[in-house]
Amino acid sequence: MFKMSKHSISHASQLYFGDAYNAVAYGANGRPGAPINPLTKVSLGSPAVLDADGIVAAATSTELPDTATITYTTATDNTTPLDGAIAAPSTVFLNGANVLVWVLDVPRNVTATVTHGSSVVAMTILVTGYDYYGVPMSELLTITATGTSKTAAGTKAFKYIYSVAFTAAADATANTANVGWGDVLGLPYRLPAVTDFFTNGTYFNSVLESTAPTVVAAVDTTATTTTGDVRGTVDLNSATDGSAISVWYATDPASATTLFGVTQA
Repeated sequence: MFKMSKHSISHASQLYFGDAYNAVAYGANGRPGAPINPLTKVSLGSPAVLDADGIVAAATSTELPDTATITYTTATDNTTPLDGAIAAPSTVFLNGANVLVWVLDVPRNVTATVTHGSSVVAMTILVTGYDYYGVPMSELLTITATGTSKTAAGTKAFKYIYSVAFTAAADATANTANVGWGDVLGLPYRLPAVTDFFTNGTYFNSVLESTAPTVVAAVDTTATTTTGDVRGTVDLNSATDGSAISVWYATDPASATTLFGVTQA
């Protein structure tokens, strides 16, 4: 039976190979030879198809706020409007405590769609939960007024969701709101820059993607409820359908922050 072994080849944050010497280059690098930056192959799992109402399905009337906030949590799962397609909540040990959460199949973004018979009433939707590593995080989605249909696509990758809070400064009970998940997938290690992503190494169902994915690098400023993902995201050209996805990119393992991102918010 094959037994996988693991070993750290170096604890250095920068690697060089070769013995070629140039005084100016050595003065800048402190090493002879050329720098190398290994690519990391990462499996993003087998994400299911996106579901626009997988968490909150068709909330309306008194299920939505009138100059107030209405919060839905896993405690009232399986009662309208929490009758979406997501699996029943599970108790997971996160951030030092057992928490009842909805568990997404892979880290991915949350989406919201709000419709109205004549003119959408402005709302905000605060999603709270945890990331792939069990760190608390939240994101504020904004639905603007006017028009009969508005959408908001989150940019953070949630693995666990604890609550969804709707807030409106006016009477939003004539809106109809759906909250689900999209196909923007979270990366397990921080992507320093878009140029660090190897677009010709994105595989969908073991087939190389012919069209490059949409890649967003990690947010390196202080994270807030409206900033992007602290490790970065990727959105493949192919729609998620349960097929396995793997990607290649370069990371920065110099420290916990450079590898796993700034602190979540």
